[in-house]
Amino acid sequence: MNRAAAVAVALCLVVSGILAQQEQPYRSHVTIKAGDLEAIIADNAGYEGHRAWYNGVAYLSHKAKPGNHFWPRIAGMNFEHIWDGEKWWEPVEALFEPRSTELVLHQLDETSVQLHMPPSNLHRLESWTTYTVNAPHYIDMDFFCIPRKETFDRGYIGLFWASYINTTDENEKPIYYIGSHRDSRKRQWVSWKTAAHSTNGTVRYQEDVRDISFHPEHRKMLYNTFADSAYAYPFYYGVRDGMVHIIMFEAEPGAIRFSHSPTSGSPVGPGTNPAWDWQFIIHDYQVGQSYGYKARLVYKPWVSRQDVIDEYEGWSGRKVSFTE
Repeated sequence: MNRAAAVAVALCLVVSGILAQQEQPYRSHVTIKAGDLEAIIADNAGYEGHRAWYNGVAYLSHKAKPGNHFWPRIAGMNFEHIWDGEKWWEPVEALFEPRSTELVLHQLDETSVQLHMPPSNLHRLESWTTYTVNAPHYIDMDFFCIPRKETFDRGYIGLFWASYINTTDENEKPIYYIGSHRDSRKRQWVSWKTAAHSTNGTVRYQEDVRDISFHPEHRKMLYNTFADSAYAYPFYYGVRDGMVHIIMFEAEPGAIRFSHSPTSGSPVGPGTNPAWDWQFIIHDYQVGQSYGYKARLVYKPWVSRQDVIDEYEGWSGRKVSFTE
């Protein structure tokens, strides 16, 4: 998406949010039902049964599998980190800046909710995230942000989203994507389950020619430890209790990175749940410029890997080619 289009869409989101704010009383969360899905979209305030600081999709249920797909009391598609590779924010409020910054929730219509983050507490990044629940089994996410100050010390912006999956079954923890292993250009299905949190936690795009730097003493995180494989297409899936979770992206090539943890969202140890995460990298950012991407979550009964490909091809308009 070019700069003019991104700015135009961001401005539309701002205007929509202002109008919604004028018409609506404050709500910390909104329930949406569409097709086979029921979802709750939440801001950073807690409510009964849901912790504070976990914005995004607080609850997701399908008619074929009642109950929350995400770890109870937490969230999926949750905006978690803002980082620049240089600073290490010690207070927890700084580490989880998008969670600790107050968000403004607007219901745009019967199926869409927007979360507006005014310039964030530390990096002064402003953002708009719109979640739309679409029949029969989709959640579409549009994200745009504008850096308001020159606060990212290494010239790039790193943003991170987390989805905490409601399973402790070791066989259900991996995610799967089409990519290649180190020293190979052969495209195939890759099964990826990290051995521990912040160990080989990031998968980059196969054709990504730009790297990002980190301070030598930066703490190990999911976003600065790397896998020995790369993805070829910007989508991955996981399977939980007979239901498939597919997440697909539309962004500049290489801007999206995948992340995984086998133990996030609950205390580390036996019986922990996985995190199926992603990052959005903005190179050479300019203050006042708009940046963004789109994502689609598919949540429905598992069919096959070909069905996963069909979902991606139908949404993106891009053909998938690989070796079985």
